[in-house]
Amino acid sequence: AAEKAKGGEGGGFGALLEPRLLRLLCVVVALQALQQLSGINAVVYYTPTVLKEAGVPRLFASVGLDENAASLAATALAYAPRLPAMLATISLMDRLGRRSLLLRFIPLMALSHLALAASLLHMASASSALPAAAAVVALCGYGVAFSLSLGPIPNILTSELFPMRARAAAMSVSLAAQFVCNTAVGAGFPALRASLGSGGVFFAFAAVCAAGWLVTAVAVPETKGRALEDDGGEGKTKAS
Repeated sequence: AAEKAKGGEGGGFGALLEPRLLRLLCVVVALQALQQLSGINAVVYYTPTVLKEAGVPRLFASVGLDENAASLAATALAYAPRLPAMLATISLMDRLGRRSLLLRFIPLMALSHLALAASLLHMASASSALPAAAAVVALCGYGVAFSLSLGPIPNILTSELFPMRARAAAMSVSLAAQFVCNTAVGAGFPALRASLGSGGVFFAFAAVCAAGWLVTAVAVPETKGRALEDDGGEGKTKAS
């Protein structure tokens, strides 16, 4: 109430209709949608299936693993670098900034999808385990890049861009967009895979990553150095 009296502005969901905050809400909702539409949950839910299709069992044939065991072993290998990447994100966000990490690592996500798509498309004609190895490396690269960019940063930006009076409402709308897109990707991936093929779907995910980079370059402000108590909304940072 005191903040409303001081600034002459209300809080809650109504505050999100203010032009300045509505523009920022569109930015964070777009980031949450791009986070999911970049394919993270298709990767999480279907990694063993995709790796099996990429011929990963060939990589583990010499140690006697069957197809399912080989796919699960490769999945564990692909996810192993994500934990150190998530820990590194904490330090890098403060050193490089949120926007900078998005601009640096979203392209790596796109390249990883392209490499995975190429591996899947060339698997049928391959006589070696090279496409399978490339698929595992691509999934590792995607997981690391996601953990350093679109994984944590949309939620962090939402908490930092909005003033206290609108922060909870903005986070609610932002997370709702994330949930809807998460559900759509998880439910829609099998149908897309049946119609476009796995390679085609990952090419589409790469295109989404390219769109995410453009959105970041054009519309995402930097919040490095801003305290949560700041009256956010214009992407300005504190002097360091």
